[in-house]
Amino acid sequence: MPRIRGNTIFTRRTPLTCAARARRRASFTMRTENSNGNESLWRWDELQRRREIPVGAAGGRASLKVRRDAGGATLHEIELHNGALTFTVLPERGLDIGEIVLDGEKMSWERGDSCLLHPDRVDLTAGGGTGWLQGFYAAVASIGPELFGTPGEGYTLHGTGSYSPADLRSIAVWADEEGLTFEGSVSVVGYGERPQFGKRVRLFTRWGSECLLREETTTNLSDRALTLDDGYHVQLCGPFLHEGGRYVLPVSSEAMLLRDNAPPEEDPLRIPPISEGLSPIRCYQYVPEAVRGLEERAELRDYVEAMPQRAGFAAEMVVNASGDAAGYVIRPLSAFPRSLIAKEISEYGFMFALEPCRTRPNRMSQKHTDGEAFILPPGGSDTTQCLIGVTQDRSLIGDLEKKIHRG
Repeated sequence: MPRIRGNTIFTRRTPLTCAARARRRASFTMRTENSNGNESLWRWDELQRRREIPVGAAGGRASLKVRRDAGGATLHEIELHNGALTFTVLPERGLDIGEIVLDGEKMSWERGDSCLLHPDRVDLTAGGGTGWLQGFYAAVASIGPELFGTPGEGYTLHGTGSYSPADLRSIAVWADEEGLTFEGSVSVVGYGERPQFGKRVRLFTRWGSECLLREETTTNLSDRALTLDDGYHVQLCGPFLHEGGRYVLPVSSEAMLLRDNAPPEEDPLRIPPISEGLSPIRCYQYVPEAVRGLEERAELRDYVEAMPQRAGFAAEMVVNASGDAAGYVIRPLSAFPRSLIAKEISEYGFMFALEPCRTRPNRMSQKHTDGEAFILPPGGSDTTQCLIGVTQDRSLIGDLEKKIHRG
């Protein structure tokens, strides 16, 4: 029997051939490019004029809000709703995903508005190159494209992508029978006089779905080869996790390396309840194993089959103590073959993050020494995808846990 979620009916189908998967990937990539003036395409001027636009047949909508940060600088926030999932996009902050809400319940972390800062308000070189943390707000924050991890050697923590304003005129929202697509372009500010990287960002979610697919195409705009070192800092640790929970990861605890001389703990996978009080920052790095059978879940199939298959997929999850709510990240290992988790309860927030990444979070020279560095030639581009999902479906949570542990 088909399962109905929102206004979307999911049914089991015969697995796609390689050619069919390629067509599906092309369909996602070209959706906004082949609109031909279709009335279901709304650009920035229209969003500014109307502020809220009903989209699709599932009660979807796109809306635009104007906010002020703590210093009074103007920030825009675009909210997209597919009938079940609501998420915001932050144009001034590299098109990061600000918040994620499922059926009215916030699933991303609780972060004060004081942390949502305009890039002009943040000095990335402060604190020994850790200024990135001053405006750390988003549910899904971009890392890189210059560096993931340790500052130094001319780089600041996690690069400049999350603090690079988008070209507002490049922003478009597209609705069709499959779902809702957002698109925009970012010139990454970088460390020199001219941008070295450009990014084209697409977000796609199916009507009634509990997840969204983020695709980034990063281009080397310079006349020399550059190291592309990107990833995401994902915070799916909303109030549903405040009573505690656990990480579900495709790796054994013994293979997780605790970094930066952090105090050891008995169980790296445990998420303590917020009632236990403050807990110091702990980061664990590891190499995730491939997870098989993700396409067997109807909720995930179309997304998974739209991503490159050649190296398999990593899937990682945080689950609450009662096992009835979770957040997960799925991505091709060909894009992000490394992982990090970050755990902390501080006066500033409750953070239990998943960080898919291209390399380990070392200094750039070490990445090159270790043979991890990814080199992008002049004018070259690379495209990555990452599926971000939240759910309150015990069946999906249990099945994902089995698949992740089975490998």
